[in-house]
Amino acid sequence: MMKSTNKTLWTALAGGLILGAPVFAQRVDTFRAQIRGGGGDRGKCTIEVDVDGVAEVEIRGDEGRMRTLSGNPSVWRRMQCNQPLPLNPGEFHFSGVDGRGNQILLRDPASNRGTAVVRIEDPQSGREGYTFDIEWRGAGGSGFRGDGGVDRDRDGAYRGDVRWNDEIRFRGRGDGYFKDYRGPDDTLYDCEVSVDRRGEVSVTFQTARRSRLTFNGRLERFDRDFVVADMSGMGIRGSMEIRLNGHDRVNDISMSAAGRERFELRWHR
Repeated sequence: MMKSTNKTLWTALAGGLILGAPVFAQRVDTFRAQIRGGGGDRGKCTIEVDVDGVAEVEIRGDEGRMRTLSGNPSVWRRMQCNQPLPLNPGEFHFSGVDGRGNQILLRDPASNRGTAVVRIEDPQSGREGYTFDIEWRGAGGSGFRGDGGVDRDRDGAYRGDVRWNDEIRFRGRGDGYFKDYRGPDDTLYDCEVSVDRRGEVSVTFQTARRSRLTFNGRLERFDRDFVVADMSGMGIRGSMEIRLNGHDRVNDISMSAAGRERFELRWHR
């Protein structure tokens, strides 16, 4: 009788642990804006997403990043702007347009290194579409010229020489993943980032297989806390985005490609 009771108890405990374990790992998806219309002194972006739980949407320049914090993975629908969000816009305004739950501006770009952060909380089960606008006046242009001498053409391409005369040396702990749709996935841990004065970039990750995943390439463009490099390694190539917090403290890294060579890499501290 005692053995039967113990077996029942352990079965119940195991079931409770399984039910209590998290079934969803935080997911980050990036999205490029469609730039339509002229620039000028007034800027506006309209963002549409589907959320089933809680998500945070970051807008910086012409890129959106959405983190699903709970619930089913959130989905991008649209991001349309008349110009990229500048680093230090004036008269910045946020307005929730549509959706059954809460939409809150957590951080405005002027106080958050050029990044606006919006939190969306959907209170009911099932996906719900959410739409919000961000508008600003002043600080016209892309905001990505900075020290790099880099600016955008009207079609969104970058022009000008990248005048880099600095160094980045970073080594730190974090976690992430590498999904190669032609082969096995891998988990990423510690990371090393090096950018020399010639603009040569090297990024290495420690993986769960106790091996090292290394990418090498050249700097394409940069801002005070945003670096983009053309990188290759492991038979793949693409643009790697490195976000900094301070001079050489790396916050997160992302890299992806679509089509036949599809892959996705995400890492954060």
